[in-house]
Amino acid sequence: MLNIRHIVGAVLLFCNGLIKIINESKDFYELEKGVYELCQKVCNQIFIWALEQMDTRLMNERDRETWEVIGFRKKDAISTFGEFTYRRRLYRNKKTGETRFLLDDLLGWPIRAKITPRLREIAVKLSTEMSFRRVAEILSQLFPNISTMTIWKIVKDLGETLKQESEEKRTEIFEEGKLPQGQEITSTLCIESDGVMIRLQRAENKIGEIKHLVAYEGKEKIGHERYALKNKIVVSGLADSQTMWEETYAKAGSKWDLNRVERVYIGGDGADWPKEGLEYFPGAEYRLDPYHISKHLIEALWYDEETFNEVREAIYQSDFEKTQETLKEEIKKTKGNRRKKVIALLDYLTENWEGIAALNEEGRLGTIEGQIQHNIARRMKRLGARWSTSGGDRIARILVERANGELEKYILRWPMEQRKFKEVAQIKSEEKKGVEDIEEWLRVSLPALKGPCAGRPWVKYVLKELSHVSVAAII
Repeated sequence: MLNIRHIVGAVLLFCNGLIKIINESKDFYELEKGVYELCQKVCNQIFIWALEQMDTRLMNERDRETWEVIGFRKKDAISTFGEFTYRRRLYRNKKTGETRFLLDDLLGWPIRAKITPRLREIAVKLSTEMSFRRVAEILSQLFPNISTMTIWKIVKDLGETLKQESEEKRTEIFEEGKLPQGQEITSTLCIESDGVMIRLQRAENKIGEIKHLVAYEGKEKIGHERYALKNKIVVSGLADSQTMWEETYAKAGSKWDLNRVERVYIGGDGADWPKEGLEYFPGAEYRLDPYHISKHLIEALWYDEETFNEVREAIYQSDFEKTQETLKEEIKKTKGNRRKKVIALLDYLTENWEGIAALNEEGRLGTIEGQIQHNIARRMKRLGARWSTSGGDRIARILVERANGELEKYILRWPMEQRKFKEVAQIKSEEKKGVEDIEEWLRVSLPALKGPCAGRPWVKYVLKELSHVSVAAII
């Protein structure tokens, strides 16, 4: 695919550039930067040569009765080597009039794609940690001409792909009536849900709720007083509760055999939408999140340690009468704002009493707050962050696929035709030159070996080594 001319050209480009950089650099910073940019330039040149050679071979091996060349078209792209432009042939189907780039088809290169998959992966992963503007600033230090809009479009395309896949799975089950095909077996399934509020822009409402759901088989000990969720999956999105529960059911059903699950626990903070999960998982039990129980207790009884402990113990013992009696006595003793908070606590516990687990450790959940903070909030609620409705939904889906350990699978890796690619990229035996052919070509094509520049380092120590018979034969 590459011949000796390409190798020599790349070496000459590098040597000439390196000598110039060394002569002109004022400090180590300029030296390092210059060498890095030179390496990008050389890699780009070799990459372009390789692509154009493959394009030539595709032209020679095409079905000439079907495809005719109608000209060249340039394509601009940005890779981890930097920005580059290459030419490839455009073909027309003589029978149908269809036009195609055979090289793009071979590489799986989408028509409008400008960013290569490896750089796309880096951009997406950085976008899960910081703003698009900041990602563009960082990447532009290494790969010029990357704008905030470029990063935004990468994230937009990936988010829409994730949303479309979730929608397809949901539609198959709830509209087409297909049964989920999960294979993994578990006797217990815990599903916790909660929402995180984010600020919106260009929307009727200024605040939106990201619904976050985590399904797992239980907790396993990983250290001293440390536990991890066993075999978890995460679902999230800026959508209505019905859509999110249907997506959760579809995703859980594609992982576990739900018919063989014996116990399902649905966890929530007392809001209505988490309780809707009971409709999707028959026989499920609702559990109130312990974090929110403690939060409401502290907010209402922070000033009275004795009453606080009495109520907490009554809740722990699942003694509703004792809980109610203690709080009613406290209401009689307090006034003003404190009294209002105690009344609110009593109403909250009364409304959610069925979801309060007593000594049943298996039924106690309490991981959703940490999951929300780690998976969603630290990226989407940072200072100054505002989201459009669609943008917030897309980034939430990307963040949860990172939490699921599935993000790399979804980062667009172009479906290259590997078998055909290997055939096109491989040097055929009849194209290989013998040692005598290479030596003859070197004598004719590299006059610098014996010319006035023969004593220069880049000729003496580079070209002469490359022109050595053993090296040339390998190339």
